[in-house]
Amino acid sequence: MTQDDYNVNVQQQDDDSVIGLDEDDLAIIQDAENDSTKVVTKLPARPYQLGYISVFCIIINKMIGTGIFDTPSSIMYDTHSVGFTLIFWLLGSIATLAGTFVFIEYGLTIPRWQLSSSDTKIFTPRSGGEFNYLNYLLKTPKFFASCVYGVTFVLIGNAAANALSFAAHVVTASGDDVYHGASSEKVSNTVRGIAVATMTAVCLLHGIWRRAGIWVNNMFAIFKLLMLLIIIILGFMSIGGKVFDTPPPVSDNLSPSNSFKNAQTDAYGYAEAYLSIVFTFGGFNQANYILGEVKNPKKIFRSATLLAVSTVCVSYMLVNIAYMIVVPASSQMNGNVAEQFILLTLGRVSPYGKAHSAQILNAFMAFSSLGNVIVSTYTAARVKQEIAKEGILPFVLGDSARRGWHEKTPLGALILHWFFALLIIFCTWGVSSPVTAYTIVFGIYSYTIDAFMSVIIGIGLLALRFWSSKTHWHLKSPANGIISIVSAFIFVIANLFPIIALWIPPSGEFKGLQRYPWYLVPTIGLLLMLSAVFYWVGFVAVELRVERSPFFHTEHGEPVQVAEVVAFDWVIKEPAYRDD
Repeated sequence: MTQDDYNVNVQQQDDDSVIGLDEDDLAIIQDAENDSTKVVTKLPARPYQLGYISVFCIIINKMIGTGIFDTPSSIMYDTHSVGFTLIFWLLGSIATLAGTFVFIEYGLTIPRWQLSSSDTKIFTPRSGGEFNYLNYLLKTPKFFASCVYGVTFVLIGNAAANALSFAAHVVTASGDDVYHGASSEKVSNTVRGIAVATMTAVCLLHGIWRRAGIWVNNMFAIFKLLMLLIIIILGFMSIGGKVFDTPPPVSDNLSPSNSFKNAQTDAYGYAEAYLSIVFTFGGFNQANYILGEVKNPKKIFRSATLLAVSTVCVSYMLVNIAYMIVVPASSQMNGNVAEQFILLTLGRVSPYGKAHSAQILNAFMAFSSLGNVIVSTYTAARVKQEIAKEGILPFVLGDSARRGWHEKTPLGALILHWFFALLIIFCTWGVSSPVTAYTIVFGIYSYTIDAFMSVIIGIGLLALRFWSSKTHWHLKSPANGIISIVSAFIFVIANLFPIIALWIPPSGEFKGLQRYPWYLVPTIGLLLMLSAVFYWVGFVAVELRVERSPFFHTEHGEPVQVAEVVAFDWVIKEPAYRDD
């Protein structure tokens, strides 16, 4: 539903049963579970809800990917300057924190429910992220926002890109270099096969054993932080040149007189650098996707999200400073800075590190990509469950995604996630290089979901604030008004840039560097969203009826939605005839 406020029967707020509902409400839920026209979703039992550490780790695991190992080299090549490189990383951190404040504000304000017995309006957390916020902002035309975002996310919002990245790094670490030169047909098939197997295994993990999936995600997040900490420690240990028997180029790289020497003169390079930065910081909004499963969300969601995002931003800055301490600027532009870093630190004290620096790096990157597959599958399945509950999917897909195996795992949504991930992987089989396939798929997702939808959400928040006399947003939102407006403005600018910049053709030394047409990613992204618009047009011939009945109880003095019954029906409209 896309209404501003939902009507709720106040008698549904009880504390008499195990899930906080009385016998009459439990009977309604049980009858709905046996009704093929209705869907019932329940809040996971308390032992299965997400606590502070799990929310923190979900964001950490998603944000820390392969970008921190790959992107620094490309940014140095784009800017030719240590100083500008570090400035871009700082700008990325600021934009990310701004986006974090925007999503926290939405997450703690929408949806709102109006109790039928009074004028009191209450907020209760709901999973789904942007899907909920766009529905709130774009109430008309009916189901337009649901279709445009929902269909686009179902098609492209999966972990196919990360599965391809994981497979490519595994194959490269084993000896067949996928990243330099053309890949043989056998190697390309191996990469796709590993990607398919990875997606299948991860979906099974989350579908069969929810608690194990969360535990594995937390372990990956902790190890990713440890990897960054090791890089930071090794970098700062190199100062002075005594530990690794070589004087580091810290004075050349970081001195004010040298940091901006010979900087790039082509504006396109700076545009490319910022694009790389924006996409590297993605994933800060993952807690919004699973907000309905968070324990005591008003307390945990905000603090855990801010701590996780701040941790990543600070870690990224320190890792890049560590790179600058150890690796000469010229080496950073002509090779992978992370590989050079390993060679100039661990390679100085260990023959294995010197001989296998590339394999060590690819092992790190494979680990990071696999972590992204695990967390993306968990969070995206919850979004798809919310999309399906809206009733906009075809009968087979909608029923599959709406009906979870049990309350702990949305098995139907995981099957939907798995199907489209494999479909995308199979569609890339015609692309000779798995690396190119990954870049295209990741770019399409970033353009549509990360950038395009974020601009709408940011502009929407500004509109809610500036027209507060009509929207009363200042009464609904718990956020500080000044922080809200400044964050939304920065967030809009940060995401509007890649939307425009991707339509600018390469110039100067950047011509011919891409392995695919420069316009391919934004074109496919727009076509996907356009297809979703045409899908919505199909609703002209269909009358979609959706009725959502939430059930609440009280935890920590706050109302919490513990169950929801969704009744839906597609009715083909009869053509109108004139009676002559």
